[in-house]
Amino acid sequence: MDTRNERIASIKRKIALLEAELEAALRSQPRPADEGGHAITRHRRGGAKETAKRRAQYYASLSRCNDAIVHSTNADALFQELCHIAVQYGGMSMAWIGRLDPDTRLLRPVARAGDQVGSYLDKIEISFDAGSPFGHGPAGIAVRENRPVWFQDFLHDPRASPWHERGARFGLGAVAALPLRCNGVVVGVIALYAGLTNVFDGAMRDLLERMATDIGFALDNFAHEAARVQALDELRESEQRYRALVEQSIAGVYLIQDQQLIYVNPHMAQMLGYGDAAELIGQHPLMIVAEHDRDRVTENIRLRLEGAIDRISYNFTARCKQGNTIEVGANGARATYRGRPAIVGLMQDITEKARAEELTRQHMAQLESAFMSTVKVATNLTDVRDSYTSGHARRVGEIAAAIGAELGLDARRQQGLLVAGSLHDIGKIGIPIEILCTLDPLTAHERELIRQHPRTGYEILKGIDLPWPVAEVAHQHHERMDGSGYPQGLRGDAIIPEARIVMVADVVESMSHDRPYRSGLGLEHALTEIERGAGTLYDAVVAATCLRLFRDNQRALPE
Repeated sequence: MDTRNERIASIKRKIALLEAELEAALRSQPRPADEGGHAITRHRRGGAKETAKRRAQYYASLSRCNDAIVHSTNADALFQELCHIAVQYGGMSMAWIGRLDPDTRLLRPVARAGDQVGSYLDKIEISFDAGSPFGHGPAGIAVRENRPVWFQDFLHDPRASPWHERGARFGLGAVAALPLRCNGVVVGVIALYAGLTNVFDGAMRDLLERMATDIGFALDNFAHEAARVQALDELRESEQRYRALVEQSIAGVYLIQDQQLIYVNPHMAQMLGYGDAAELIGQHPLMIVAEHDRDRVTENIRLRLEGAIDRISYNFTARCKQGNTIEVGANGARATYRGRPAIVGLMQDITEKARAEELTRQHMAQLESAFMSTVKVATNLTDVRDSYTSGHARRVGEIAAAIGAELGLDARRQQGLLVAGSLHDIGKIGIPIEILCTLDPLTAHERELIRQHPRTGYEILKGIDLPWPVAEVAHQHHERMDGSGYPQGLRGDAIIPEARIVMVADVVESMSHDRPYRSGLGLEHALTEIERGAGTLYDAVVAATCLRLFRDNQRALPE
């Protein structure tokens, strides 16, 4: 991705800057004294050279650390490489990295380097709990206070008294500990041990703090990548679950394209007397239609495929494998499959004459249930493609219906608000999943793609014959009463009442819950926004009703 390349380029620029600083530091050292120089001048010159040598080691190790960050693919491998670099190239006698154990409040070493580090860490107890006698060493303080800690004379620092005997045995002089952060939260610590005292001067501290910052950058990347992979895995699992749901449906499910049945679920095959659904795949749909109904079925198929109508429900006589017939009810809609027109439908056996009235009632109930299930599937499809806002559309529908009830709307209109709210973001199906799942800042082009989802949702829904203005709600839910919304810039009465309700429900739900780029702000923060925009951004009556619903009536947000 371009963003990753930019970050790698930034790290390379940083390495070049460090090399330039090192060269400048070496040039700034005193020139050798002449043969008549004083001993103290030679002593200072020797100390300066030693300091320059240590700085050169640190610059070299930081450069290698940055290179390891660029090429590492997981935190464990990176941690081990960093410890190795600190010892081999940074002049440290030992180095280890520990993760936080929240249950024991102890630091658990997960990577280490140095000839004696294994013996030093053997049975050692290092806590980040301020109430523990083992919680006041450099590592514990660094974690607890979220800052670098420097013990320049470890063996004489009273805070390190629990480890003085151990430190003397391993010849420790100075110890540094720096917190490691992921997404701004401390998740571990890196501890560095030197054999000399007072080695961590200002320049060394600055270098080590840069290294800790770069490690945090790498941990952020690992976390973001793990979240992206998890989102894709969840999408695949969800698609498999929905396929299993269709396979186990108690209604017949079929898909027609290019004058062929390209999918039939097991129940439909069983209904028509076939032992295996594969026997129907590739057959002309009229093969299962009785002669006297073929013209009507052919016309219904043509009307949908040509776009004259989007959905139709009707009964016809179906012809079974053994030549007998049954009466079926079909509900089919125009769809797109692999980029080309198709028909997806449900089929139910309604043969039994003695139960005609009951079957008719059940049939209608099943079709309505199937429709609401389709609404749920469409909502869930948006959720699994945009896993960071899972449940958003469903909750918007429930909030919109609750506001409608508070406004005194009848049950039918409340149901319409539930459906419209549940489908208001269906246009996100047209947005690439990589954009929906990204945690990186959006480009101008990506933002424009996302701003097109109301129009895409309208195009998807406009041809469906529904008793509610669901398509218009999808089109208008980002409009604002003062004309500042999108995509049409509508204002005032040009925005339908249902869209005014859904837009308020959308704001309340969106602000109250987490988004990839921020944590949820909470219900009260959302209500404050509605109160601020009442009469300008939002319909004044709808805004007042929403505030009454949640503040006065103590309505809870849907889960």
